[in-house]
Amino acid sequence: MMKTHIKRIPGKISIYPLLLVLLLIIFGCGGGGGSGSSGSGVTASGENSGSSDGSGSTAVSSATLSWDAPTTNSDSTPLTDLAGYKVYYGTSSGNYTQSVDIGNTTGAVVDSLSSGTWCFAVTAYDTSGNESDYSNEVCTSVG
Repeated sequence: MMKTHIKRIPGKISIYPLLLVLLLIIFGCGGGGGSGSSGSGVTASGENSGSSDGSGSTAVSSATLSWDAPTTNSDSTPLTDLAGYKVYYGTSSGNYTQSVDIGNTTGAVVDSLSSGTWCFAVTAYDTSGNESDYSNEVCTSVG
Protein backbone atom coordinates (compact mmCIF):
# COMPACT_ATOMS: atom_id res chain seq x y z
CA MET A 1 0.00 0.00 0.00
CA MET A 2 1.35 3.40 -0.98
CA LYS A 3 1.52 6.03 1.77
CA THR A 4 -0.44 9.19 0.99
CA HIS A 5 1.00 12.57 1.90
CA ILE A 6 -0.93 15.79 2.45
CA LYS A 7 0.66 19.20 1.98
CA ARG A 8 -0.96 22.38 3.20
CA ILE A 9 -1.20 25.27 0.80
CA PRO A 10 -0.11 28.30 2.84
CA GLY A 11 -1.18 31.82 2.21
CA LYS A 12 -4.92 32.35 2.15
CA ILE A 13 -5.71 31.52 5.75
CA SER A 14 -9.02 33.16 6.31
CA ILE A 15 -9.62 35.09 9.48
CA TYR A 16 -13.25 35.51 8.45
CA PRO A 17 -15.98 33.36 9.95
CA LEU A 18 -16.92 30.23 8.03
CA LEU A 19 -20.13 28.56 7.12
CA LEU A 20 -20.24 25.27 9.03
CA VAL A 21 -23.05 23.49 7.25
CA LEU A 22 -22.02 24.27 3.69
CA LEU A 23 -18.28 24.82 3.59
CA LEU A 24 -17.79 25.05 -0.11
CA ILE A 25 -19.69 24.56 -3.32
CA ILE A 26 -17.96 22.44 -5.89
CA PHE A 27 -18.89 20.46 -8.95
CA GLY A 28 -19.96 16.83 -8.70
CA CYS A 29 -18.37 13.82 -10.32
CA GLY A 30 -18.36 14.05 -14.05
CA GLY A 31 -16.74 12.50 -17.04
CA GLY A 32 -13.28 13.37 -18.14
CA GLY A 33 -11.73 14.30 -14.80
CA GLY A 34 -9.16 17.05 -15.06
CA SER A 35 -9.83 20.27 -13.27
CA GLY A 36 -12.77 22.46 -12.59
CA SER A 37 -14.09 25.28 -10.51
CA SER A 38 -17.40 26.65 -9.39
CA GLY A 39 -18.68 30.15 -8.90
CA SER A 40 -17.47 30.09 -5.30
CA GLY A 41 -13.81 29.91 -6.29
CA VAL A 42 -13.33 26.24 -5.35
CA THR A 43 -10.99 24.26 -7.56
CA ALA A 44 -9.73 20.73 -7.81
CA SER A 45 -7.24 19.28 -10.24
CA GLY A 46 -5.37 16.04 -10.69
CA GLU A 47 -1.93 15.54 -12.10
CA ASN A 48 0.72 12.92 -12.68
CA SER A 49 4.22 13.78 -11.58
CA GLY A 50 5.65 10.29 -11.62
CA SER A 51 6.49 7.61 -14.11
CA SER A 52 5.24 4.14 -14.81
CA ASP A 53 7.04 1.36 -13.00
CA GLY A 54 6.39 -1.08 -15.86
CA SER A 55 3.40 -2.68 -14.15
CA GLY A 56 0.96 -0.16 -15.58
CA SER A 57 0.60 1.81 -12.35
CA THR A 58 1.90 5.31 -11.85
CA ALA A 59 4.31 6.02 -9.01
CA VAL A 60 3.17 9.47 -7.87
CA SER A 61 -0.06 11.30 -8.63
CA SER A 62 -1.63 14.19 -6.77
CA ALA A 63 -4.79 16.23 -6.45
CA THR A 64 -4.79 19.93 -5.55
CA LEU A 65 -7.80 21.30 -3.67
CA SER A 66 -8.59 24.89 -2.79
CA TRP A 67 -11.69 26.77 -1.70
CA ASP A 68 -12.93 30.17 -0.61
CA ALA A 69 -13.97 30.41 3.02
CA PRO A 70 -17.57 31.48 3.67
CA THR A 71 -18.15 34.03 6.42
CA THR A 72 -21.18 32.85 8.42
CA ASN A 73 -22.69 29.94 10.30
CA SER A 74 -25.71 28.14 8.88
CA ASP A 75 -27.96 30.48 10.91
CA SER A 76 -26.32 33.54 9.26
CA THR A 77 -24.46 34.60 12.41
CA PRO A 78 -20.74 35.32 12.17
CA LEU A 79 -18.54 32.31 12.86
CA THR A 80 -15.65 33.44 15.01
CA ASP A 81 -14.32 30.16 16.41
CA LEU A 82 -13.11 28.25 13.35
CA ALA A 83 -10.35 25.83 14.29
CA GLY A 84 -9.67 24.09 10.97
CA TYR A 85 -10.67 21.77 8.15
CA LYS A 86 -10.66 18.05 7.44
CA VAL A 87 -10.32 16.64 3.93
CA TYR A 88 -12.08 13.32 3.28
CA TYR A 89 -11.33 11.28 0.16
CA GLY A 90 -11.74 7.93 -1.56
CA THR A 91 -11.91 6.27 -4.96
CA SER A 92 -15.68 6.35 -5.34
CA SER A 93 -18.37 8.96 -4.88
CA GLY A 94 -19.54 9.30 -1.27
CA ASN A 95 -17.18 6.58 -0.01
CA TYR A 96 -14.40 8.39 1.85
CA THR A 97 -11.95 5.82 3.16
CA GLN A 98 -9.30 8.32 4.22
CA SER A 99 -9.24 11.68 5.98
CA VAL A 100 -6.73 14.22 7.18
CA ASP A 101 -6.92 17.29 9.41
CA ILE A 102 -5.19 20.12 7.52
CA GLY A 103 -5.62 22.85 10.12
CA ASN A 104 -6.85 26.33 9.30
CA THR A 105 -5.87 26.69 5.65
CA THR A 106 -8.04 26.85 2.52
CA GLY A 107 -6.14 24.42 0.33
CA ALA A 108 -4.32 21.12 0.27
CA VAL A 109 -2.29 18.93 -2.06
CA VAL A 110 -3.05 15.24 -1.64
CA ASP A 111 -0.20 13.27 -3.19
CA SER A 112 0.95 9.66 -3.58
CA LEU A 113 -2.45 8.71 -4.97
CA SER A 114 -2.84 5.74 -7.28
CA SER A 115 -3.99 6.54 -10.81
CA GLY A 116 -7.72 6.82 -11.31
CA THR A 117 -10.66 8.84 -10.08
CA TRP A 118 -10.58 10.29 -6.57
CA CYS A 119 -13.48 12.03 -4.83
CA PHE A 120 -13.04 14.66 -2.10
CA ALA A 121 -15.17 16.50 0.45
CA VAL A 122 -14.20 18.98 3.17
CA THR A 123 -15.60 19.74 6.61
CA ALA A 124 -14.91 22.62 8.98
CA TYR A 125 -14.66 22.31 12.74
CA ASP A 126 -14.73 24.86 15.54
CA THR A 127 -12.80 25.24 18.79
CA SER A 128 -15.47 23.20 20.63
CA GLY A 129 -14.95 20.25 18.27
CA ASN A 130 -18.22 20.68 16.37
CA GLU A 131 -17.78 19.50 12.78
CA SER A 132 -19.84 20.59 9.79
CA ASP A 133 -21.53 18.35 7.28
CA TYR A 134 -19.51 17.39 4.21
CA SER A 135 -19.12 20.02 1.54
CA ASN A 136 -20.36 19.21 -1.92
CA GLU A 137 -18.12 16.58 -3.41
CA VAL A 138 -15.55 17.04 -6.15
CA CYS A 139 -14.09 14.17 -8.15
CA THR A 140 -11.03 14.38 -10.36
CA SER A 141 -8.79 12.04 -12.32
CA VAL A 142 -5.16 11.68 -11.35
CA GLY A 143 -2.34 9.93 -13.09
